[in-house]
Parts: sequence; structure tokens; C-alpha cells
Amino acid sequence: MFRRLFGGRPDNNSSVREVSDAWDLLPGDFLKLGYTAPKGLSDVELQVSKVHALDLGGAGLVRRVLTLDDASEFMLWRGEDGKLALARVLRRKQVDQLFDINEFSRLFDHDESPNLVLKRTSVPAELDGWTAPLYRQEAAHEAYIQNYDPAITEFDGTMTDDTKPIDFYRLVGDERRFALEAQVFDGGRTDVIAIALVGNSVISELWPA
Repeated sequence: MFRRLFGGRPDNNSSVREVSDAWDLLPGDFLKLGYTAPKGLSDVELQVSKVHALDLGGAGLVRRVLTLDDASEFMLWRGEDGKLALARVLRRKQVDQLFDINEFSRLFDHDESPNLVLKRTSVPAELDGWTAPLYRQEAAHEAYIQNYDPAITEFDGTMTDDTKPIDFYRLVGDERRFALEAQVFDGGRTDVIAIALVGNSVISELWPA
């Protein structure tokens, strides 16, 4: 992994903030992904536009989510076993292409036990490297999106006025290289998110704003 620093030579009274890995990134910082990244992120330079917290059930289960660029299509967080979780929000058309929509909708049927097995039916070209052939459900519970950076502010369990409660669903591929999550907001808006779990080496450069 390489590191690049901008800003010229610091004087004796200032210092340049170093960015040595993805978890040092703050809003305004940049990263570049290598050619092995999934479709849409291969050899792409991105800026962190914001950071938020996803509370999945307490202080030990707070996810630090980095939104990449202003479009909010791509996100990044710390995945399993120290891997990077690269994520992209799917459009409704893409969900329809990936899965039988009737089978997918069973994910939200609370009369069923949360053990859905979901098979992929096809792969749109723009989602190459983002999905698994089969997913197994492993979570269905309430969660909270909060507007703070958990790397800076310690979680104290307080729900603020801008806390967004969601119904959270997670499915994982058999080799745990891919995951699928759904977040259902008050009012019915649903974000479906495809996740690729990759090694840290997929990041070729990092540098501060």
C-alpha cells in the first residue's frame, strides 16, 4: 500500500496528517483503488464525502461507514477478518435483474423465520465482481443510522434527533466474500446494498485532503 501526501513542505509550526490505512480516512480525504477492485471502482480515485455510524446493537457493534463521492452510491467500512467491505447501493432495476423479486421480497416477511436462501438469477455487466451465486440470511433486526463519526466520538447509547431507525437485513455468500444488506427506513424507503469483501491491498493510494 502506498501513501501520498500533498500540501508542500510543512514549516516548523505545522505538521502534515498522515493517512496510512483506510481507517485513518476523514471527510475530504482521497483513496485510489487498484485494478482488482469490483466493476465501477477498478483504478478509480474517490473522495470521502461523509462518515456516519450504523448502530447494529450497542457500543461493540457500531459500524463506521465512509461514503465515497457525493453521489452516495459507493461506501466503505471495516469488514470481517480485517477485510475491506466495498459496498454499492443497488437500483431497483438491478435488484430485479439479480434475483427473482418474489423470492427477494420474502426477506421482509416477518411471518417467516429469518433463514432465507436467495439465489442469483443473472448478473448485469455493471455488477461484475459484486455478487455471489447464493446468499443465506444471517440477520434481521432493528438498527440505527446516526450522524457522527465513531472514530472521533465515543458511542454512549444516546439517540439524537437525527437518528434514523431502520429495519436491517443481512445475507452472506457461502464463501463470505460477498454480502447483501437491506435497510428499510420509516415510510418504506428501502436501500439494497451489494457488498464485496476484499483485501486491503486493493487500495493502491491514500492521501489526506
